Amino acid sequence: MPRPDLINTPLVADMLRARAERHPDHVALEFEGKRFSYDDMNARANRAAQAFLSLGLKPGDRVAWLARNVATFWDALFGAARIGVVITPINWRLAPPEVVQIMNDAAPALFVGEAAFIEPLKAVDAYAPPRTFTLETMDEACFDCLIDRQDAVEPDYQPREDDVVVQLYTSGTTGLPKGVVLTNRTYYEVGEAGLEAGVVMPQTDDETIVHAIPHFHVAGVNFGLMGVQRGMTVIQHRQFDPAAIVEAAQAGPPLNSFLVPAMIMMILEAAKALGKPLINFAAIHYGAAPMPEPLLNAAMAAMPNAKFTQFYGATETTGGVTTLQHRDHADGLKQRVSAGLPLPGCEVKICDPASGDELAEGETGEIVTRSKFIMKGYWNRPDATAAAIRDGWYWTGDAGYRDENGYVYVVDRIKDMIISGGENIYPAELENVLATHPDIADVAVIGAPDEKWGEVVKVVAVRRIGVDLDEEGVIEYLRDRIASFKLPKYVEFIDMLPRNPSGKILKTALRKRRAP
Repeated sequence: MPRPDLINTPLVADMLRARAERHPDHVALEFEGKRFSYDDMNARANRAAQAFLSLGLKPGDRVAWLARNVATFWDALFGAARIGVVITPINWRLAPPEVVQIMNDAAPALFVGEAAFIEPLKAVDAYAPPRTFTLETMDEACFDCLIDRQDAVEPDYQPREDDVVVQLYTSGTTGLPKGVVLTNRTYYEVGEAGLEAGVVMPQTDDETIVHAIPHFHVAGVNFGLMGVQRGMTVIQHRQFDPAAIVEAAQAGPPLNSFLVPAMIMMILEAAKALGKPLINFAAIHYGAAPMPEPLLNAAMAAMPNAKFTQFYGATETTGGVTTLQHRDHADGLKQRVSAGLPLPGCEVKICDPASGDELAEGETGEIVTRSKFIMKGYWNRPDATAAAIRDGWYWTGDAGYRDENGYVYVVDRIKDMIISGGENIYPAELENVLATHPDIADVAVIGAPDEKWGEVVKVVAVRRIGVDLDEEGVIEYLRDRIASFKLPKYVEFIDMLPRNPSGKILKTALRKRRAP
C-alpha cells in the first residue's frame, strides 16, 4: 500500500475522521458477524461523544471501562477523544477487590462494563461506583442503546494535543498498579516513529488485522489505531481463542497480528492439535514478554509466509522503544535474540541503576530511554513519576546492554535479578537455557531466601505431558551450560505458570508460594 494512503494526525479523534473522508465505505471493523465502515465508525464516534455529553461529562473526566474486546470500545475511545474525556480500561481478569482498587484510584465520572464483571464488585466493601451503564443489555442502563439514541453530530469541543486519550494501568507485577497517562501528542509521535520505521505495513491491499490483545493493554489500543492509520480492516476478537485464530488463518485475506509469545505458543499447539496449517499469516508482531529462541524457530517454521517484527517498549512509552525487523530474524544472526534498534526519534542508553552513570558497550545495566512518546506521567503519583522520568529520560526497570551495532538486548527486570553471595544472576539467562530442554514446556527462575547466601536460585518448571523429569535432571542439564554459582538449589514442578494478560510471568505470585 503506498505511503499516501497512510494517515497520522496530531489528534486521535481526527485520525478516524480523516479516514472516513478518504474511504467512507471501506470496512474498518468486523466483530462477530457485523461489519462497520469508516463512515459508520465516524458516526458512532460522534454518537458516543454526544452520549457522554448527555451524561454531563467534561474534559478530563475518566470513564472506567470493564469489558472484553467488544466493538463499542472503539466508539467510546474515539468519541471520548473528541470531547477531551479519558477512557480508562481495566483488566477484567482481576479479582473484584483489585478492580475496585483501580476504580478508586481513577475516580471515574462514569463506569461502563459487562454485567458479568460489574455484579461481583458489589460484594466489595470499598466499592462506591459512579453512574454505571452495562454493555450488550437491553434495559435502561444499556450503554450501546444510549449511543444509538444520539444524533451523529460533531461535538463543539476542540481537542488539544495535550488532552489525555487513555489512562492505562500497569500490570502491578512489582507493586500496586499505576495509571499511565497517554495523550494525543504521545500517540501522534509514536505513530510517526512507527510509520518512519515501516512497521505494520500491509503487503497487499486486502491484508487485515486480527485483533485479540485486550483493550486494557497498550498494544490492544495501539494495534487498533494502527489499523485506522493504515486503512486496514480490523477483525476484532472478543477475547483470545487460539483455535479461533487457527480457523481464521485457513482462508480469506492475509492476516496481520500482534501477539505475545505465550499466545504464539498456544496458537502453534492449537494448529498442531487441529492438524491445520498457518500459512495465511502475512505478518506477526510480538512483544510484551521475552520470546525464547526455540519458540521463535517453531513459529517461523509454522508461519512461512509471515514477516516477523518484535516490539520492545512499555505502557509508559506508549508501547515504543525499539523494533527488531524481519530481516534481523534470519537464522544465524546474533541480533535475532535482541530487542532490535531504537525507533526513529527515540534515544536509548544503558546506565548503572545505582550511580546513574552511562555504561560502556556490552555492559549490563538499566535500559533508559528518551523520546516524545513518553507518558505525561502517572495519575496522581508525582513521586512515582519523578522516580521514573529523570531529566526527560524514562528508567524502564529493565536490565540490558547494547552491542557494537546499537542493538539492544533485554536481559531481565532489574527487580528480578538474584544476588547470591554478592554475585548478580539474571533469571532470563537460565530461562533461555531451560527453554531448550526437550522435556520442559514452560519455566521461570526466581530467587529464594537463603541464610548463608542471601538468595539462591529456584527453578519453577512445567513438564511436557508424558515425561518423567526430576530435579536432578534439570540441574544436570544446566551444569555444563552455565557457571556453577548460577545452578539452582531448588526445582519445583507445577502444572501452569501464572501469567498476566500480557503474557508476563507473575513472579511475585511464584515467590509467595510456600518456601522450599
